[in-house]
Amino acid sequence: MTVRFDDAWRDARVVAIELADRGIDVILIRDILGRVSLLLDLEEQPDWLEKVRADLQRAAGAFASPTPVQISGDLFVPEQVLNSPDLLLERSRVGTHGSFSVLENGIVGADWTRRTADMNTRRRVTLYGFKGGVGRSTATFMLGKGLASQGKCVLIVDLDLESPGISWLTQADEDLSAHGIVDHLVEDAVGNADGLQIVSRSQRVTAEGNGEVWIAPAAGTPRADYDYMAKLNRIYTDLPPAPDGRAQRFGNRLDAAIRYAEAQVETLSRKPDVVLLDSRAGIHDVAAVALTQLSDLNLLFAADTPQTWRGYGSLFAQWKHNPRRRDLGERLKMVASLTPAATVDEYLADFRDHAQVCFAETLYEDTTADELDAFNYSVNDPDAPHSPIPILFHSDLVGLDPTRDSDWHARPLIKAAFERFVDTVSTLIIEEDS
Repeated sequence: MTVRFDDAWRDARVVAIELADRGIDVILIRDILGRVSLLLDLEEQPDWLEKVRADLQRAAGAFASPTPVQISGDLFVPEQVLNSPDLLLERSRVGTHGSFSVLENGIVGADWTRRTADMNTRRRVTLYGFKGGVGRSTATFMLGKGLASQGKCVLIVDLDLESPGISWLTQADEDLSAHGIVDHLVEDAVGNADGLQIVSRSQRVTAEGNGEVWIAPAAGTPRADYDYMAKLNRIYTDLPPAPDGRAQRFGNRLDAAIRYAEAQVETLSRKPDVVLLDSRAGIHDVAAVALTQLSDLNLLFAADTPQTWRGYGSLFAQWKHNPRRRDLGERLKMVASLTPAATVDEYLADFRDHAQVCFAETLYEDTTADELDAFNYSVNDPDAPHSPIPILFHSDLVGLDPTRDSDWHARPLIKAAFERFVDTVSTLIIEEDS
């Protein structure tokens, strides 16, 4: 019988775990073609190694690596694998059982499972949707405006690099900064980022008092010699470590661009109180970095559809075996961004139930009645990550053109549609800051 991709991974895991049960520390590796191999933490080759090779080749079929089993003692620099930042420890060594780890090598998507950075409270909020068309950028605008009305200095960063949206909502082309996030990524890669102007104060989002909104756009001011596509094609690579040893993976580089924007706002005005990251939708490296490494609070936008929950289920499954899945899960909050005004309560109840099932099958921990500290929530808990914050759907936002109606956000019905969202998220941010 032909062994397919998913079958190969499942059965290779069985082989690896059986070895770990015998007291051997095992790493299961999958390369960019999906081929699997085992690295055993042994200094010398045991006499049973050939049988393990045969077992793995039989389990993985065409997806067995040309070198299906290796031992660390045969590698020139075993630390490159044993200490890889992408190594995911699924089971620690306990008693007579060895450890079991997984190392995925792919072209995209590695940041979904990379270790999160140590999160000092930086008051960064990522707004993300597994699917597009859920009003994420409009919500970012309204949240930024709401926070500014409370006297906050807000920096909005447009991370939807393939399809910038919030830049256009918050600023006219002529008022954008000369450069944007993409420029910092390409210039900093060759040590040439000093002097880049990548932020400007929004002329479309104004607030009474001392509140202000700044925008770090994906791209700078449009002009004839500005080649955005050429830059975009070069930003997603991991670079070799810097001379001082600092990692220069895509996540580190994106964080550096955001820090540069934060520092620039502080120089021009004051330190941002809140940074809103308008993320790329879907399974994308930008979203992976934003959700796992860059922010303190992740707002997950969704419509209550089967496709939505299948998508988020696939995403959460990437974190299911992550040792820091609780930390990741506690930073999540669902947003029901297309709530029909005529059936709010019924819609939110259905949304909540479906979201709870999605979390329970992936991120929530199995628990008993006496385990009060487990990462798990009842269906009706309003503070649970699965409990949605509503945004009412408003037809006036379909085909929005801010150049024709600069005061669209001041319409009473639109303000009412976002009121609960803005108030709830503002409270979450302020509580985190206190």
